[in-house]
Amino acid sequence: MKIDDTFEKHRSEPDITLEAYAKSVSLALGMKIKETIKIYLDTKYWLLLRNVVLNRANNKHLPDLLSLLRNGVQTKRIICPISEDIFVEVLKQSDPLTLKETVKLIDDLSKGVSILSEQERIRFETLYFILSNTKGTDSVYSPDVFVWTKLSYVLGTIHPTFTPFSLEDEIVIQKAFFDKMWTISLSEMVEIIGMDNILSMPQLNGLSTQLNYDKIKYAHENKSVKQLYLSELAGALDLYVPIFEDAMIYLYKKEYGHNPTIAEKESSNSGKQIANAIYNLFNKNKLRKYFPTLVVGAGLHASVRWDLKRKYKKNDLHDFRHAQTALPYYDILLTEHSLKDLVSRKNIRLHEKYGCQVISDPYEAVEYLKEI
Repeated sequence: MKIDDTFEKHRSEPDITLEAYAKSVSLALGMKIKETIKIYLDTKYWLLLRNVVLNRANNKHLPDLLSLLRNGVQTKRIICPISEDIFVEVLKQSDPLTLKETVKLIDDLSKGVSILSEQERIRFETLYFILSNTKGTDSVYSPDVFVWTKLSYVLGTIHPTFTPFSLEDEIVIQKAFFDKMWTISLSEMVEIIGMDNILSMPQLNGLSTQLNYDKIKYAHENKSVKQLYLSELAGALDLYVPIFEDAMIYLYKKEYGHNPTIAEKESSNSGKQIANAIYNLFNKNKLRKYFPTLVVGAGLHASVRWDLKRKYKKNDLHDFRHAQTALPYYDILLTEHSLKDLVSRKNIRLHEKYGCQVISDPYEAVEYLKEI
């Protein structure tokens, strides 16, 4: 991969850290698309629209939908950023032709933009929660500005480390590498990864069977949707305690110029304290719209567990993450009928909470896009 020649630029700016530089570029992107209508196409819709390109469309409204999306992107009114789950699901294709056309379509409609990975989003949601409540909302950008990145970082942001160069040169290399990765297309990424490596990627299987078993086994433990919601939230919070702690350490270092000692970290137990605060605020209906990624995920699992007739399906975990990504940060979600039904159920009504229009029918999507 050829690195664009921004080395001299970064050598002339030694006082700008890698973190500050990456933050400024990310902020510029977030502000640039702040007022742009963001449409989340789940994997089904990406493949349906790809079939239009290949003249394989099985719905007469899909060509009109693709035309509206392309026109909206061209006029900069619309953008269709992808997520890590879209990336993973799209790469399940074993046919090089369909894969090539899908990633090309993603390049066209996303304009190279993706949303941060789930873990990175939760970290930003944590920082926003802490700073907005300690220093005021005017002191910090909201996550909906900082959650946007480029396709090359859809699975997470990484930088070259432990290079054989001096610290000063390594920072220059890191910033130049960031510049290159910021401009690379998904088509280029797929070419770099290679078809053999794509086909050998591990798949998540068998989880739905275990979830259905646990759903029945523990059904007696919760007597209401709210109890199930709290149970699911508690489980998710336990998983993310390390991210909460990492956010607190980051803020501590920004304040004092160094990391807390091991003793200080152990005594504060900051990650668990944040988890407890989220749980208690949610239980008292005072969490507001903080931590949407966690709240949406817990709500979907709670709703499925409450409906004993509704079994977990093979693709549910991907679908749930589509909703976790789209509902808080996108304006429109185009998805499956089943997911639309789930997020719209009276016991959670997540689409209303976050103001995201959820559409499953191509005709309805066409009519809606004509009006915006």
